[in-house]
Amino acid sequence: MNPVRAGIVSNIEDYIYSSASNYVNGTGIIEIELLEIPKVDVLKPSSFDKYISQK
Repeated sequence: MNPVRAGIVSNIEDYIYSSASNYVNGTGIIEIELLEIPKVDVLKPSSFDKYISQK
């Protein structure tokens, strides 16, 4: 968050070269695709099996 500390912008999402604007506003220089990654509890084998069967 150096641009904020340097006083260039007041919010990191306002800095044009930060990817934070993609996550906050959905806009940015480069378009990114947000993926939904399911949580898998590795201590429960059934949780992993359920994740694999969804693919």
